[in-house]
Order: sequence, then structure tokens, then C-alpha cells
Amino acid sequence: MINIYGLKNCDSCRKAIKYLKKNNLSYEFIDIKNDLLKKNKIKEWLSVHDVDKVINKKSTTWRQLDQNIKEKYLIDALTILEKFPTLIKRPFWEINSKASKQLEPGFFDKQILYLEKIKKMLTKIKNELIYLSTLRRIFSSLKSINNDEKLIITKKIASFADISPKAIAIYFEDRVITYKELINGANRYSNWFIENGLEKGDVVALLMENRPEFLMAWIGIAQVGGTSALINTNLTGHALNHSLNISGSKNLILGTELLDNFKTTNDTIRNIFNVWVEGDSFHKEYNNLNLSLENLSENKPLIDYSVTNDDIALYIYTSGTTGDPKAATITHRRLRLMLMGFCSAVVPKKSDKVYNVLPLYHSAGGIIAVGLALTTGASLVLKRKFSVKDFWPDVRKYNVTIFQYIGELCRYLLNAPVHELEQRHTLRVATGNGLRPDIWDEFKNRFKIKRILEFYGATEGNISLINYDGKSGAIGRVPGYLKKMLNIEIVKFDVEREEPIRDEKGFCIPCKIGEVGEAIGEIQIDAGAFDGYVDKQATQKKILRNVFKKDDQWFRSGDLLSRDRDGYFYFIDRIGDTFRWKGENVATSEVAHAFQGFKNILEVNVYGVDLPGNDGKAGMAALVSNAEINLKDLYFHLKSSLPGYAMPIILRVKKEIEITGTFKHKKIELVKEGYNPEDISDPLFFIDDQNESYIGLDNRLYERLINKEIKL
Repeated sequence: MINIYGLKNCDSCRKAIKYLKKNNLSYEFIDIKNDLLKKNKIKEWLSVHDVDKVINKKSTTWRQLDQNIKEKYLIDALTILEKFPTLIKRPFWEINSKASKQLEPGFFDKQILYLEKIKKMLTKIKNELIYLSTLRRIFSSLKSINNDEKLIITKKIASFADISPKAIAIYFEDRVITYKELINGANRYSNWFIENGLEKGDVVALLMENRPEFLMAWIGIAQVGGTSALINTNLTGHALNHSLNISGSKNLILGTELLDNFKTTNDTIRNIFNVWVEGDSFHKEYNNLNLSLENLSENKPLIDYSVTNDDIALYIYTSGTTGDPKAATITHRRLRLMLMGFCSAVVPKKSDKVYNVLPLYHSAGGIIAVGLALTTGASLVLKRKFSVKDFWPDVRKYNVTIFQYIGELCRYLLNAPVHELEQRHTLRVATGNGLRPDIWDEFKNRFKIKRILEFYGATEGNISLINYDGKSGAIGRVPGYLKKMLNIEIVKFDVEREEPIRDEKGFCIPCKIGEVGEAIGEIQIDAGAFDGYVDKQATQKKILRNVFKKDDQWFRSGDLLSRDRDGYFYFIDRIGDTFRWKGENVATSEVAHAFQGFKNILEVNVYGVDLPGNDGKAGMAALVSNAEINLKDLYFHLKSSLPGYAMPIILRVKKEIEITGTFKHKKIELVKEGYNPEDISDPLFFIDDQNESYIGLDNRLYERLINKEIKL
């Protein structure tokens, strides 16, 4: 039995008790303040240890002692300690009620510190080995990018139809699709492409919810040299018009479930497109794609278009500061590069089951999750949408091993009641982006997730970070000794002017350790390439020139990051007019545009604000009106023009909206002011989806929001 003497609120004592518990050592804690120490006990300690080993001269008690008492401590230590027990060096130890020289005061405290140092050192070495071995695999695969075009993604997926034709490629609802069936379906789309007079380089717009036919379509089109423009299924009206228009396509593959979305486009757009409807229902005004495909061969066309790395496989749309979606150019080379890091980090096996609830028009869901499964011979468990209720039963049903997340999904799972299967599962890896530091450890520990692989990168960008070793809250790491080899940097940023700060020579200034700035990536050949957008003007806006030397070029991420001493990167926020909500980028100008034409609204300023318990920023709009606003009509007006995730959550009605000297709306002050009714005299309103309107945001509703009682 070990006796430990100390104070309950002493850090060293708490660490010691934790150590004893962890090592299953029996002990009894004795509070030296509450339990009056007997004179003979102190005498025993002084007989075993020198006075200076027993008395803590660094303690507050010692500093407050009268000088006369301090001078007498050597000759009258017994009396002093009896009167001032908090002078005893904590924790003080006894084994079997006997003080021991082998177990001197502070022994365990020193041991704990030593073991913690050893543990940290071993963890650091382990993480370094993980990082270097993963990096070696990535660099090794990079060598094949330009040399081996047999490894183009579509060809790699197709190879499994020959190697393992009966292996399961996709689980979807009540359907099980083998690799042979997947490629047979893709080949029909290849033949459809050729049958309709399309040639290498031609674009086909694809507007369809998650299902196997989505993948068959773009794989089939890509393998004969075509390009698929993957349209966001949430878009309607102006944003959908724009996305379809800039694709340059004349053919649209339209899921029957999205017919209403397409009908919100203008007459010009509808007349441009030759529409092919995919689905069970028949629509006489459009082409029946299913009927057309039935009559086509399952064999790959004999025509060889010699698809290369430089050919464009996909257009993936991303929101920018302009408000209109931009079509990012995804070449076959970029497809391979995007997957290499993930496959090298995750190391998927043929036995793996990848669970994907993310939309296939996203790069995360449509490329990363799909690629992890289908380029390695593993299986993809594909869902139309995410369901908290179905998640753990699905994991159990399909024996899911890899989960592709965005941070919002992790929060949904944490907010759900305890599920009987949440710790009885086969998950070995959760990979994705946007897992917030404040829920990271809770998510990992509650659900017993063995490994979290957080990544960072823009669809169109040339910056890629992966947190290989699972450091809590980090999005990736670049150690100091590799800093010059990799193309990422963080530069000082002027938030007000929304541009990097330059020195007296006109060059950008790298951020110091812990300093927040904009992440940029040097534009290089191959791994550091920037293919840009269909809109060349938009491409140029993303390029930063003369950054650290004359004529160099760097990609602007539009994100604020920071970095610590060990080289770990942390995501801070989006820059400017774009914020993230529900896993989607929301352009404030797009939301502001939706207010146009509504009666009595003169001016709008849209920005993002923090809403407790939610990932990202909730949309808030400051309005200037010349009369009373019909809130129900406004709700329906916005609903008809905006995707669900872009709907403003909070409204503030102001007399005027402040502008800068360059006639830009001031947002920073509005963000700081927030939406507390006690601090703001302006009328405030909160979205009410149940009643399809906006309601007054009063003190009671505000308290419910702050206390996370309202879930969005």
C-alpha cells in the first residue's frame, strides 16, 4: 500500500494519482491540510530525508513566511512543518506507512514527467515514420504520372472488370453491381456518346442525384475522350442557368427527379440543350435515355481516341467570391494526383467497403470516395443522402471499413442519441475534411474510430495536405526539413482589404509560427500545376504574381490557415465573400442577388456568423427597406431562387448599410455585432422552416440558439 500526502487541488498530486490508477497501484490519499499530521510522522520523514528534500522553498507558503522563521528552518524544521504543513514538498510518499529513501518526495512526479517526455518522443518518432513512409509511397507513385498513361483512372477501374468481373463494385439500396456490370454500363454510355455524333473534347452536362448510373455516365464519357460537367443538384434559376451555360455543352443527362430544377432555367438555356432523361418515368418532351442505352452495345467502342493525361475528364463546379459557380477543369492527370495522396495514406484493400453519402458532383464524394474504392478493386457503398438513423445499421450491414465524411456529418452523429451499434463496428478509417477541433476527440473516442485521416485541398487548387498521423485538429503537416520541397506557404493577409500584405519591395510576407494568413501554393509542373477554370478570367484572379521573387506565380486558396512549430497546419476560416454552411460554399453575392426584385427591399449585405453547435457559418442578411416586409412572401421568394444550404438563417433590418471608401459593404463590423437582441436595437428575424417564414428573434429564442437547443 502506498500512502500519498498532499493537497487535492495540487497538479503534481493529481498527476501522481492518475499514474497510480493507470498502473493499478493501491494507494491512500491523505490531505495534509485537513488531516492534522502527527509530530512523530514528520519526525520520521526528517530522519530519512534531508530537510531541503522535505521543505518546498518554491512554494507560496514559504514565500509568505516571516524572515526570522526562514532563518531557523534548519534547526527547527519539525516545529515549522507541524505549524505549516503546506510547506511539505508534494507529493510525499510512503510505502507500507514507512518513509523510504528510495521513494523520496517528488519521486513519482519526476517519474511521470520523465515518462511523459519519453511518450512524447516516441509518439513524435512514430508520427515521423508514418509521415515519411506515406510520403515515400506518394513520391513513388508520382513518377508514373507522365510516363504511364495506362494508369488513367477510367482504365484502372475498367481493368478490374477483367481481373475480378464478379467482384462487387457498388452497393446501392437493394442493388448489387459487379465490376463487370459497372463497366458494361459505362461502355453503353461510351457508345451513346459516339452514336450521337459527339467527339473527343465534347462536353456533356450531368444533372443527377447519387446512383450507379451517375458513375457509369462519366466513366463511359471520359474513357472515349469526352468531358462531363457535374452540375450541383441543389441549383435552380440563375445559378443553374449559369452553370449549364458555361459548360459549353449541348447535351444534358437529366435525372428524372430533377426535372423541376431544370424547369426553373430560362427559355434560352432550355432550347440550347438536347435533354436525355434518365430514370423510370417517361417524359415525351425529352429523349428517353434508358431506352436509347438498351439498344447499345456493352462492349467498349472500337474507336480509339487515345485519351491522355492532358485531356479534360470533368468539370467540377465551385462557388467563388463572384457568386456564380465556376467550372474547375479536372484533367486525367489531376484526377490521378487527387487520388494518389489518399490511396497512399489510406492504403485501401480489395476487401474494404467505402461508405459514401456525399454528393457525386463534389470532388470529395465523386472523386475521392469513389476512387478509394473503384481504383483499388474495393467496394463502394453508395447512398442517395446521409441519414443518422441508417448510418450505424448500414455500417453493420455492409461491414463498412472506410467512411468518407465532412465535418457536418460527424456533428450529426455526435448529436444523435447513443446507438447500440456505434461501438460495435468494422470501421478502421474515417477520412474527410472539416472535422472541427472542438469535436475531434469526442468523435474519435465515443465511436471508437481507430484512425481519422483529415485532409485539406481545393478542387481546382494545387495545395494538398493530409493529416497522416491523426494529430487532433490538424489538416496536415509539412515538417521544416521538407518545407522547400513542397509548394505550400502562408502569407500575411489584410482582412479589411482582402489581399496579401506586401513589404517595401512589393513581395509577400511569410507568416510566423502561429500567425494566421492566406494559404498559397506555388504553381509548378505536374504536382504543383494549376489547371484553372473554364472561365479564363476567373483563372487569372486566382493567380498571385511576384510573391517572393519577380515573375513567380502562386495559387490563392482563399482560406486562412495557421501553422505550429512541428509543421502542423490548422484551418481558421474562409476569406471574403464566401463562407461554408452544411458542407457547401455559400457565395454572399449569390444570396444577395436572390433578394433582388423583392418588394420594398432596397439594399442587402450578406455575411456569415457563428451559430453554436453548427459547423461553418450561418448566413445572415442585413436589409434596408422602405416599408414593412412580408416575411412569409420573402421566405418563398428566396426558396425559389436559392439552394437550401444558401438560405439566410438570420435577418437584420437596418436604416442604412455602411460602406467603405471604395463603396464595398462593411461586413467585419456586422459580424462582430452578431445577433444578440440585447445588443442590437434593429429588428431581428430567424428562419422558421416549419411554418415557411421568418419569425422575430427575441431574447428567449436567442438563448435557445446559444444553448444549442435548436438544431438546423
